[in-house]
Amino acid sequence: MSPTAVEFAQSGLVGGRTAQIVDGGSVECHAYDVAPLEEGKVRIRTVQSAVSPGTEMTFLGASPSNPYLRRHWDPDLRLFIDGAPSMQYPISFGYRAAGEVVESGDASVPVGHRVYGNWKHTEFTQLPVAQALQQTLPAELSWADGVDIGQMGPICVNAVCFAGGEHRGAPVVVFGAGPVGLITAQVARADGASKVYVVDRLPKRLEFAAALGLEPIEAGPDVDVARMLKSRHGSEGIPVAFEATGNASALNEAIRVVRRLGLVVAVGFYQGDAVGLKLGDEFHHNGIRVVCGQIGNLHPTMTWDALRARTLELALTGKLVLGGLSRLVVPIEQVARGFEALSRPAEVLQVAIDYPARP
Repeated sequence: MSPTAVEFAQSGLVGGRTAQIVDGGSVECHAYDVAPLEEGKVRIRTVQSAVSPGTEMTFLGASPSNPYLRRHWDPDLRLFIDGAPSMQYPISFGYRAAGEVVESGDASVPVGHRVYGNWKHTEFTQLPVAQALQQTLPAELSWADGVDIGQMGPICVNAVCFAGGEHRGAPVVVFGAGPVGLITAQVARADGASKVYVVDRLPKRLEFAAALGLEPIEAGPDVDVARMLKSRHGSEGIPVAFEATGNASALNEAIRVVRRLGLVVAVGFYQGDAVGLKLGDEFHHNGIRVVCGQIGNLHPTMTWDALRARTLELALTGKLVLGGLSRLVVPIEQVARGFEALSRPAEVLQVAIDYPARP
């Protein structure tokens, strides 16, 4: 069973003002005692963290959709089975953060050292000295950039790895102009795609895509994206599509848009029944390959270190915009307001949390 927020606090992984989800699915800011610093570690004060607009939202509300809250994950069988849920409230969550060292017993990692990582939405955490050194945030990058280097950037680099190079020199399509879609589209372009189309139903998000030099396409009930693009590039013109919404209907459109024996990399987090997925249509007739590009399963050629190094390389060379993507910033005390804002995707792309010093 996964640790609760209380157990994370006892281990020093969370401390001070911390976002947590409580029974009933609501979000609150709770203050935990700061555990003593363990030997061989440094204490990090979080400067900024950011919410995952996909995974973290599945824990919210009276009827959360995350399978860990409904079933038991058997790590040996790698199956969800009936039994006690693998997670219980209160839940400490989060995986996008950047901060600075405020306590250290090792001269190689002085106080003030800038670090990026994938820790929880919490004011204080601890990292091993070696990890803090390895995850140094370069001075050329902002705190907002750093938030996305530990995990969000690697999620998207990993997804593009699953294209196996088939996207290079060809047009590709990304479904979803959320943070994952916009970053994946940039990585695919940097990795050789000749043109990257980004499909979304929200005009504001398509404006973000256009500002990045991507090709926006507004989806809607009267728009057949696959027909439009296959008419433009031919039935064999698009080898790869990335599905980054977690919506089964969008996955179906990704299947429709690629060529015969084409590849769809599923990056989104799909939950519940796959309503809108028609496996007897183009999937069957065109022999489409669908592969899960989720970060829970690293591409066989990659490691976490390699994914983060590639993210840093792209950010430092200006080929990847991270912190420059639009975000609503709220103080940790108002974390519930930040999560509420994500229910308005037409207005808010993503939400970041600041941890201002207390008086």
